[in-house]
Amino acid sequence: MDRRSVITSAAMLGAAAISGCTGNGDNGEPDPEPESTEEPSTEDTEEPSNEDGESSQDESPAEAQFEFVEWNIPSEAEIDEAIEVGMVVENVGGQAGEYVAPLYERTPDSNWTRVSEVDFGTIQAGEEVEMVFEDVVYSYVNRYELRLGDFQQTSALQVVSAKLDWGAEYATPDGYRIEVERPDIEESYEYEDFSGSLSERTPDSGNVWAFVNVWVKNETGTTTFSPTTSDFSLRFENTQVDSSIVVTEDVVGRDQQYESGNLQPGVERSGWILYEVPDEVFGEDISIGYSQTTLDGDIIVNWRED
Repeated sequence: MDRRSVITSAAMLGAAAISGCTGNGDNGEPDPEPESTEEPSTEDTEEPSNEDGESSQDESPAEAQFEFVEWNIPSEAEIDEAIEVGMVVENVGGQAGEYVAPLYERTPDSNWTRVSEVDFGTIQAGEEVEMVFEDVVYSYVNRYELRLGDFQQTSALQVVSAKLDWGAEYATPDGYRIEVERPDIEESYEYEDFSGSLSERTPDSGNVWAFVNVWVKNETGTTTFSPTTSDFSLRFENTQVDSSIVVTEDVVGRDQQYESGNLQPGVERSGWILYEVPDEVFGEDISIGYSQTTLDGDIIVNWRED
């Protein structure tokens, strides 16, 4: 089987079929199949014969005819994970022919949308050709369905939350860069009050403190509001803990607390977010999630121990 790579338009996949976009025509449905046309009747027409009674016309092999064979695409992928999207077409006709078809995509909330055109080139009679989109990346959690031309066979891809190592960088679709470090677990912390005296603060009985360092940078090209503390949550087992702890004093031995706000292009902001968790929760059990709902879709990213 001949395998050919698609080197253009791959970035369009996963980007156009969201937010109720529509594709070709008014309703976003794939191009309709061409109407069939009747050939002139030849029942009453005699073909000239040679002396042996055989037709003198040369019988040409049947023209090229294409059938869809299979999709080669994973059933699941993480946000920003580079995958390959392959589709195999066979020429079951009697002659070589060129095959070019639109590629459509949809989600549960959108119609079929034309996202690219796939040029298989010339396919020889009896030959199978696989066209492959390389390094396809999806940015939002959703279910995507793909369809080639007028073929009925579709393929579904479920995009799930990204899983990153501590300290790894994530770039949001709008251009923010975010890093989250492994939490520091403390049984108590010292702080300096307004009078300058040092005091110790402990959590509720059976709990510990989790300090999580967060770093963001605005590379959106415009002044925007940075991610907020409510966009981050601490998770362990089947439990999620949101930060609701506002520390008004200076914590001894630590930098400033993370605060969101308007950031100009190129400006960074960092600091810690404080969570209170049960003392039986160990660092390797903890993950920090960043989630955001946008007009284009939902973003969910988790930093955790590999």
